[in-house]
Amino acid sequence: MANNSSDRNRNSDSHRSSGTQRPSGSKSSGHSHKKKKRVPNYPRIIACALPVLLIICVIVIILRIQVWNKGKPYIITQEDIESIKLDTKDNIILMPPSLIAKDSYDGVTNVLILGNDSYSEGISDGSGIIDQFKKQVSDKVEIYNCSLPGSYLNSFNNEELSPSECPEDYFTLFWLVFDLKWKDFSKQKEALNYLDKDKYDIKRYEEVIATLEGLDISNIDVVMFCYDGHDYRAGHQAINFNENSADAQTENLQTLLGAVYTSVYLFNYDNPNTQFVFVSPAFCYAIDDNNKKVSCAMYDTGYGTIEETFNAARRLTDYFGVSYIDLYSGVLINEDNADNYLEDDGITPNKNGRSMIADRLVTLLKDRLVESK
Repeated sequence: MANNSSDRNRNSDSHRSSGTQRPSGSKSSGHSHKKKKRVPNYPRIIACALPVLLIICVIVIILRIQVWNKGKPYIITQEDIESIKLDTKDNIILMPPSLIAKDSYDGVTNVLILGNDSYSEGISDGSGIIDQFKKQVSDKVEIYNCSLPGSYLNSFNNEELSPSECPEDYFTLFWLVFDLKWKDFSKQKEALNYLDKDKYDIKRYEEVIATLEGLDISNIDVVMFCYDGHDYRAGHQAINFNENSADAQTENLQTLLGAVYTSVYLFNYDNPNTQFVFVSPAFCYAIDDNNKKVSCAMYDTGYGTIEETFNAARRLTDYFGVSYIDLYSGVLINEDNADNYLEDDGITPNKNGRSMIADRLVTLLKDRLVESK
């Protein structure tokens, strides 16, 4: 009996242990259960991420372009200019004064600068073209910078008018040289009273008059005519020919050729050994009928493009023994990069432009102002 009871108990236990199994997803008390690991949907992730990455790349590219556009412009150096074999029209016949006037040369080369805005700009802080030129030439060169901002090379009239009628005329090239010869600047001083004080730097004009009053025309070794494109922009005539003749008018003060020729004559009358250098305008803008800047190479302001200025100036070299420096081709200022080198007026060089021009003058003239030992 005992054995039968024991067998029933075992069978009962066996039956309980082999009962119906719970589903794998149902919870079972007293037992741990491992969940199935989820696999990432990589195609979907990539599809969502690609547009975001493209947007980020576009933003980065735009920012890069803006940074590059605002980058510091490359400033051309004299070494760059020398490495490029420019086709310039320079014609330098200047010689050290000690070789020209051996008996009268006192060991110092006196250089007179007559010009306008481009050569008076920067004087106040020492960044002017002539200031930089001075620093790089021999200490045996004495430079008198008599450039007048707002002045012109050409005279407005071919005959002398009173200071009240045309005060600007007395500060043009010929009348400054004429009164330097006769050592009488009373007309210039009177003319100052009639100049527009809002337009002209009267203090600078007074300083230049004082400098000229202290000079002796017979002691000037070299005269440099340094006028920029203001005459061209104003429509002043560079050269004029006699009627029915190929001969240019050399005494017409209203032309570049006539104003320079008569000035050269006045200097040489007192000192035949005085030498002359004509420095051409650099690239500049004219102003068209719509008040917009246009290239001087293309725009006719009344007597041709700026090329007419160069043609007239080169005649000075060919016929009158005046050295010619071609800034237009000799410094790399042009329509493509002018904003980096010119002031807002489109003519006057800024600090970078002034440095380029000064370097050009030094390269061509330094060894011709003083005899090298």
